[in-house]
Amino acid sequence: MSEHPVNAAQEAAARRNFNEFFRQWWFSVAVMGLICLTSLLPANTVHSLALVHDAVSNGEVWRIFTSQFVHLGFNHTVLNLVGYLIVSASFREDITPREEMITLTICALGVGLGIYLFNPEIGWYVGLSGAIYGILTHYLIIGWQRSAILSGFFGVYLIGKFIYEQMIAGPDTVTAGLIGGAVAIDSHLYGAITGLVTGVVSLLLFHRK
Repeated sequence: MSEHPVNAAQEAAARRNFNEFFRQWWFSVAVMGLICLTSLLPANTVHSLALVHDAVSNGEVWRIFTSQFVHLGFNHTVLNLVGYLIVSASFREDITPREEMITLTICALGVGLGIYLFNPEIGWYVGLSGAIYGILTHYLIIGWQRSAILSGFFGVYLIGKFIYEQMIAGPDTVTAGLIGGAVAIDSHLYGAITGLVTGVVSLLLFHRK
């Protein structure tokens, strides 16, 4: 018995939709899956991946990168998962998984190096929020050509946030209470600066119309 043509067409459309979703989202899903998996690690393993100044100075340089993908606890993990999802979904049409991978890697390294080089008072650092601000800055630069309103909204948000954090209020005590540790506001700044550089370079080299 032959397959009903309507069912066959629906299955073909479903496969196309899934393939398109996978093509666009595979790296974002992988990153969020990694964050979920690292949230299950025991505390001693998290500590071995965290950015600890003395440990990095003694040769454990991987901590500069791995520290971005471990978190203080459930609330910290969820906040960064939601943030990553919002940023990824907002600019999905503008960024390929390859560009996302490169941008996230560079921003994570930029944040880790910034904390290590310029914030010796932060003895122990974990979390992806700084890198998320980096990819957001990169994405809004690239996305400006398609949606100036969306990019402008996020641009105003970032400027307002950095003025508030760096010049007015300092670290967010409410968020600190929620995640169980102090908010390293300079990591947000380092991420945004790194994302600004990668965004401008990418725009000039790959996205000019």
